[in-house]
Amino acid sequence: MYKKTIIYLVVLIIIPISVYFNSSFNKFAFDDIHIVEKNPLIKNTKNIFLLFRKEYGAETAHKDSKLYRPFIMVTYLVTYTIFGSEPLWHHLGNVLLHTVNVLIVFFLCKQMLIIFSKKAEVDTSAFLCGLFFAVHPVLVESVAGIVGRAELMTGFFCLAAFLLYLRGRFYSSMTFFFCGLLSKETAISLFPLIILYELFFNKRLSRIIPGYFAVILLYIPIRFLALDGLISGEKIFYFKEGILTRIFTMGKVMVYYMKLMFIPYPLNPDWGVSGVILKSDSIIDPYVLISLLIILGIFFLAWFLLKSNPIVTFSLLWFFVFLLPVSNIIPIGDLMAERFLYLPTFGFCLFAGAMIPKYKILKRAAPVILLLFVFITIKQNTIWKNNTSLWKYVTEKFPKNWRAYWELGKCYRAEENYAETTRLFEKSLAIRETDLVLFDYGNILRRQNNTVEALKVFDKYIVINRNNPKVYLERAKCFNDIRNYEKAKDNFETAMLLSPEDDNVIYETGRFYLLRSNWRVAKEYFEKAISINKNNAGVLVGLGVYYFKMGEFNKAKGYFSNAQRIEPDNMEAAYNLVVVNMELGEKEEAKQLFEKFKQLFPNDKKIKQMEDKIYEKV
Repeated sequence: MYKKTIIYLVVLIIIPISVYFNSSFNKFAFDDIHIVEKNPLIKNTKNIFLLFRKEYGAETAHKDSKLYRPFIMVTYLVTYTIFGSEPLWHHLGNVLLHTVNVLIVFFLCKQMLIIFSKKAEVDTSAFLCGLFFAVHPVLVESVAGIVGRAELMTGFFCLAAFLLYLRGRFYSSMTFFFCGLLSKETAISLFPLIILYELFFNKRLSRIIPGYFAVILLYIPIRFLALDGLISGEKIFYFKEGILTRIFTMGKVMVYYMKLMFIPYPLNPDWGVSGVILKSDSIIDPYVLISLLIILGIFFLAWFLLKSNPIVTFSLLWFFVFLLPVSNIIPIGDLMAERFLYLPTFGFCLFAGAMIPKYKILKRAAPVILLLFVFITIKQNTIWKNNTSLWKYVTEKFPKNWRAYWELGKCYRAEENYAETTRLFEKSLAIRETDLVLFDYGNILRRQNNTVEALKVFDKYIVINRNNPKVYLERAKCFNDIRNYEKAKDNFETAMLLSPEDDNVIYETGRFYLLRSNWRVAKEYFEKAISINKNNAGVLVGLGVYYFKMGEFNKAKGYFSNAQRIEPDNMEAAYNLVVVNMELGEKEEAKQLFEKFKQLFPNDKKIKQMEDKIYEKV
């Protein structure tokens, strides 16, 4: 018996590592880029305590989300500190975490089966449960996407906390519950699950329940003080219509989640705007009516089997309770997502592990299903190879997803393939005209010197959103390009009125005056911007140019040097450092800086001109 258990555990270690090994070589994709790759907070160990006082995504494109996940951010910081910026180590961390969770699933399933079936030999069922959890394709988003770490760690703490609760180690269970809450908000589902377990299966509420409630009471003020609020501040794209629309639509979503448990195809990193599940505001909608009847039927079945087959009842209970936080009772930033299924999937796997050994047909089918799941999972890992492959997949499988074309367009923009970028932005706008895409589309038109069309696009943007200072900055640059300086000035001023403390807005305005050779006014704007943010490299370059024009070369050199220290790849800072050293007669330093410039910017048009001048003087 003991030897059999060891073999099962070894297999449950080998399988998830093997199945997800190819995901280790993926790059950053989707939210990984903002939360991990470009997040300054995880790149300095001095920030470790700051992460407990900041929201998840602070100082990134996801700021103001009012999400609190300090444990997740600490793991990113530790990984970066030890291994550097390579995504390989983040991906390996996810694979190892998932493998640990598979082992916990084995022990938790075993404990549940012993309690409900009163049998000692349940290892085979627990093994099957672990296998399904190890390879289920719906978990790919959580494991292959680095930001899926939130689901993995919350899964670890919640699974372990419930296992410890069943074994009577309540204080340890409560500690793990608290850690789960500090990993992701959805961990709160463990509290109602334990209450329902006590009521349905223990037929009483034990004295340990207040302890779990005390953990929540401890967590709430910590979260509130860190975020200055409790509820997510993410933009709500869904369910502005009211509670009935939420109930009717989410009924369909819940049934689709169940479908993905049995038929995990197609998989989609971005269900919300893919046109698969549409909002419904009437119970007469056939899909709504059928979905609600299915859910009511499942609840009735769970109640009916409570005594005769409690493992089925508990499996359903686990599945739906862990979906509660993402059921849009309180609207969240997503309609549905596969990552939300990481913890609920244990309910399905527990059901599969308990049922398969009982029926011959299921025993025969199980190896085929598992092999099929393995194939889909390994293939789906490749979809997350990088941002381009991810969004290409979505555009091909879900052509109604406007966001996918926009995201793919941004990938091509990064490669400076502006023709393809323009085409994809136009496809996105043909599906849905959003301010997000209009802004980037206007920006790319301006980059291609199509200024008049860019202004028309920005005018459309303003009809949708009049309060974004960035669009007025872009309009100002457009008017500057066509030499309509008065309108350019008006738009710069509007941007500053909308965001008077934004150092980038102030910098861009100062740069406008610098290019007009209005040195004094430019300097005033730059000094105001630097008083707000002393690490704005663009502002430092602007001040350096001012002092260069005033003939104060040493002062100019200081500003250019500081700008390059903050942003080593800032082309203007690097170029101006070479120029100012030439003016100061620092020949050798100018030569060394020029060689570095060539390495950083090998395709820059100024290289030949600089080379002629620098070697002529040297």
